[in-house]
Amino acid sequence: MPTARVKPDWTVRLKAGSADPWTYFGGAIGIFDIFEFHGQFTRTDTIIAFPGFAYGATKDRSAGMRVVLIKENEFLPQISAGFYDAIGNGFLSSRYLTASKMFGNFDVTIGLGQGILAGEYTASGADSGELFLTSDPLRATSVFGGIEWHLTPDLTLSAEYSSIDRANMYGYRDGAGTILKHDDSTIPVNIGIKYKLTENLHATAAFLRGDTIAGSIDFEFPLKPENVLAWEKTKPFFPGEKLKWDAHAFNNERLSALISKQLNAQGFVNVSASCNDDSVWIEYENNLHLSDARSLGHVATICDQVLPKRITKFYLNIKDGITVIQSLKTSRSAFKSFMESNLDKEGFLTFSDLNLYKDENWKDFQRDSKPSKMIYEPDDRFSFSIAPKIRTFLNNKNGFFKHKGLLRARAGYRPWYGGDIFGELEYTLFNQFDEVDFFAQEKDNSVRTDLLDYESESKTRISMLALEQKINLPLSVQGRFAAGIFESAYAGFGAEVFRYFNDGLWGAGFKSELVRKRDPDNNFKLRDDPDKWYSTAFFNLYTQILPSQGIEAGLTIGRFLAGDPGFQIDLRRSFKYFTLGAWYTKTDTDIFNSPKNRGADQKGVYISIPFSIFKSNDKPRHFSYSIASFTNDTGAMVRQPGSLYPMSPWSTPNHTKRTLNDMRKY
Repeated sequence: MPTARVKPDWTVRLKAGSADPWTYFGGAIGIFDIFEFHGQFTRTDTIIAFPGFAYGATKDRSAGMRVVLIKENEFLPQISAGFYDAIGNGFLSSRYLTASKMFGNFDVTIGLGQGILAGEYTASGADSGELFLTSDPLRATSVFGGIEWHLTPDLTLSAEYSSIDRANMYGYRDGAGTILKHDDSTIPVNIGIKYKLTENLHATAAFLRGDTIAGSIDFEFPLKPENVLAWEKTKPFFPGEKLKWDAHAFNNERLSALISKQLNAQGFVNVSASCNDDSVWIEYENNLHLSDARSLGHVATICDQVLPKRITKFYLNIKDGITVIQSLKTSRSAFKSFMESNLDKEGFLTFSDLNLYKDENWKDFQRDSKPSKMIYEPDDRFSFSIAPKIRTFLNNKNGFFKHKGLLRARAGYRPWYGGDIFGELEYTLFNQFDEVDFFAQEKDNSVRTDLLDYESESKTRISMLALEQKINLPLSVQGRFAAGIFESAYAGFGAEVFRYFNDGLWGAGFKSELVRKRDPDNNFKLRDDPDKWYSTAFFNLYTQILPSQGIEAGLTIGRFLAGDPGFQIDLRRSFKYFTLGAWYTKTDTDIFNSPKNRGADQKGVYISIPFSIFKSNDKPRHFSYSIASFTNDTGAMVRQPGSLYPMSPWSTPNHTKRTLNDMRKY
């Protein structure tokens, strides 16, 4: 039964359990100490979903949330409201209002519940979840309650009165109301025990209503970038006396080459520098640290150790490709005072300027005295990696999970400044997509539902072979153009422009693609329909709604791949270098013929996890995973080699200012 408690902010719980006839796997996350969002997959063993197919027992996705209305204090209980399984089929839908109060080691809960919490049968048909959520608030309501006794910090005993009528639950009855399993329970009381096996791993056992034994395992952990392994400090840099003497003796151009080489030797890429009589201008990409502020501390410390005393001002610029996104102007003395904690963050920013794009600081640098030409330190032009990848087809008649396992080899080559050639080759390790029962939904406009044409075979496939050129346009607008093979199904052309505003708090841009279908059987051939081109055109808008808490939103409006006009809204939280988000796409589906496409929208959730949680350093790469709704041809897009439209706030002046103390931690 639900309580009024929510998970602490940015804490995740993963859970697996069983209580006949259900087996479930799910998770929950706390937001702001006020909200808890949860979801799970539930298998109901008494119901076969598709007789005659290999799917087996019914499996259903469900989601819900809980919100704290009043926080607990000395006199008042914590009061929360919530709902569960209020989308889709609504097999186990409920709404509730609940209050919890601690009395010593006892946590007492009492609540009012509707839906299955009031003994109702809610599995009445398609979309019954949405209908339930918006139904009469005065519908049948029952009281429930419970008590938890925290006997020790690791051991908790519980007892609760259950208002659920199991005979009216999906699993005891099917979708038509037919009785499948009799309820032999004797008392409406559940008792349980919970034990902390470790700080993060908890085991629970329960005896439900006098006749059913249940159990579950919970894994709880906070989302923070330094997790499994403690980060090691960056290896200190100690310039030799010869290096210091050379720096003192060199003219501005040779000094620019020297500092560029030293920064590149420390691991930074895309490094360039220019010196004048009292200042240095540095440009680089932050490929070493999660935190841009930490990279600024790293670069500035090397400059302070190497450059002669006549260099009294640092201009440090963080690039994305060929574009400077953040530009820090600071005096050498202010930097040293900040690093020695003689200046706090606010004081440092008083004596420094951290700007969006380079224009303003570049003008200041050029005014000081005539600078040397920009010296570029050469990088390795070639890159290569191999990584495993798994594609999943969810909820098909022939199996709930069908997988395709791949080894993906990725290579990149930079032939000139701003230009990149990207290649991907996928080798199939195993393939269950040939077992999937799924067909294209449109005769001429199947832009995504013909995926089995490309995925059911196990041939080695080129999934990308494209040239991308980035350019800097007037007014600090970023530009990108691409041509080639973009994904297994499409090849063609793509272009995008984007610009940040107001320290990166918001931005806007345009994006478009013109593509054709590839031949499924030939890596270097297009389908034999030369007149069939697909085009997209989008306006993108990005904003940080609540920057201090990482709340962001994105809006895409325009023409999607099948020609259906509409929008996609993206709401996410990017906090402590993790991102958790959801998207919803709605388009005009009148152009489609299939009833599965008409009226269909697209939605999904995703998470991005920093690799640093598994490493002993703060490397900036992320692993991303998403779960989408059923495959349709509506609201489709084409993958590109790169994107200017942002998916996180990490590389903006606003975020760097808020995390500026990381400069001291490199």
